[in-house]
Amino acid sequence: MTDRLLRGGLAACSALLLCLAPVPGRLTPLVAPVGAVGTTFPVSEIRRGQVGEGVTRMDDGERVTFKAHVLGVLDGVIGPKRQVILARLEGAGLEHTGVIAGMSGSPVYIDGRLVGAVAYSMGQFAKAPIAGITPIAEMVDATAATASQAPRTVSTLPLDTPLTADALRDAFLASIPGRGGVTLSPMALQGLGLDAVSSPVLRPIATPLSMGGFSGTIGAWLSDTLGTAGFAPVSAGSAVGRAAADPAPLQAGDAVGVSLVSGDLSLGATGTVTSVDGARVLAFGHPFFNLGPAQLPMTRARVVAVIPSLLNSIKLAQLGDVMGVMDQDRATAIAGTLGVTPRTIPMTVAMRANGSASRQFTFEVAEDQLFSPLIVFAAVANVLQSYQREVGASTIRLKGSADIGASTLRLDNVFGGDSAVTMAAASLAAPLSAVLRSDLGTPHIGRIALDVDTDERQRSTRLDRAWIAEPRPHAGDTVTLMVETRNFRSAPQMHRLRLPIPATATGPLQVQIIDGATLAQLEGRRRSLEQARSVVELVQLLNKARRGDRWYVRLTRSAAGSVINGHDLPALPGSVMQILGATPGVVTTTLDHDVLGEWELPADAVATGQRTLTLSPLAP
Repeated sequence: MTDRLLRGGLAACSALLLCLAPVPGRLTPLVAPVGAVGTTFPVSEIRRGQVGEGVTRMDDGERVTFKAHVLGVLDGVIGPKRQVILARLEGAGLEHTGVIAGMSGSPVYIDGRLVGAVAYSMGQFAKAPIAGITPIAEMVDATAATASQAPRTVSTLPLDTPLTADALRDAFLASIPGRGGVTLSPMALQGLGLDAVSSPVLRPIATPLSMGGFSGTIGAWLSDTLGTAGFAPVSAGSAVGRAAADPAPLQAGDAVGVSLVSGDLSLGATGTVTSVDGARVLAFGHPFFNLGPAQLPMTRARVVAVIPSLLNSIKLAQLGDVMGVMDQDRATAIAGTLGVTPRTIPMTVAMRANGSASRQFTFEVAEDQLFSPLIVFAAVANVLQSYQREVGASTIRLKGSADIGASTLRLDNVFGGDSAVTMAAASLAAPLSAVLRSDLGTPHIGRIALDVDTDERQRSTRLDRAWIAEPRPHAGDTVTLMVETRNFRSAPQMHRLRLPIPATATGPLQVQIIDGATLAQLEGRRRSLEQARSVVELVQLLNKARRGDRWYVRLTRSAAGSVINGHDLPALPGSVMQILGATPGVVTTTLDHDVLGEWELPADAVATGQRTLTLSPLAP
């Protein structure tokens, strides 16, 4: 009865049937649909001593087979009511390499019926290639979900977070669960006929992450960040990653990729296909990242070489043509659909380094709440780092935009100092993180266009002095603000700004001259992203970000009030403030001043410094 139900539930699965070939030690795959009755091998029929036959790709994409000697079935070892078939692999050089990172998803058959996918390895420095096989029934069951993609609740960066690589890395790692293994008890090991000095750990086989075009400190930073998240980064050339015709149909045992960025940079995970049934593909046998519903480009991949290692042998693979979309990422498998166009973020960067001719870079970044901000940061920082010195102060000016649905996010700013590269890249990643990770519907990122000018000089200007020319102004008058600034190693400059005083102004007034970076930190503490009630409001709030190449002049007076959903409402009656504070969906923070007017003093470099002047206008 159980077998009949299992067979009926596997009508949407496909695989290869393997038969003996005349070449000694080799098996020739024979394509056959798994949807037919009897093409899967249920766990209930697994017995110790059975020998399965597996298929995968090795050096230069060669299709090879191996044997899987069944040691037993582990119940509940990776989760309640989850099963893993433990087997010792033999052939295809596995006796020397051990279980190889990139084998995840390699199908295993017994008597021509699909058992499941090689997905787990047993510890490190093992003397035998012991692997865990995920049963095909669990792969099909986990990826059969048809629920639409729902927003995931993940960490984001507050507006007052310093723009640093470490801040982005911490936000990314805070959003993911720990990836542990399962230590087998000595009794379990004895029951399987295994002997070990210390209990080995059953872990998902490391997922190779092919990195092309990333280098220097940003490449090392990205490798370390994603390595901490459970991937195995490996150098590989960048691939075009565009949808292109390939006459060979995808089949079980082939290499497959999940792309995070393509174009002038390439980054993506690689593994092995377990089964293909029409347009439906199952692979890996364990999660890519356990994202649930997803929309990441699924690509072909070609294994260039197998790099043997005592610690962790790995397949060096290169991503190829886009074939469809990985739409399910679950605990026991990933699944995708062939022929579907993935949703990506087209991105262009035009860079002029130190007055040289403009260089154009193009990317296609996978749109995902978790990965997109990290990848955009790494891509921009990597481009800057490749053509800009890493040691010493520099100045970087950005000008660009990003389409957010019907709104446009402005990306204009300037950064200077020793950390200009990372601050500039993070200034783009931080607002994208806020948009993608919000709970305000399902905002989609359109084209990102960025112009970058770099200068290997410290271009900064500081505020030295400020004063009001009129000593005794009246309410309703216009006063002249005098500001003296000084560029780096240059003569001082004088600025004049006319400030109208409202006729109703009473009491002492403050004239505040403050640089954009400092003002952004002050406002970030009271302008939370939670104050936005729609994507449009969120983009408007992000567009209020202060720029680093100017001073902001504000005429203020003391007045108790509130910031309601991002809007200043000074001098509110206490009763109104209490009502608004208790209203669902209304986010309030306290306000201790009323801004009567605001002006800007642009600078040709990074502006620094602040001054506050006090005015006591006379009655008109």
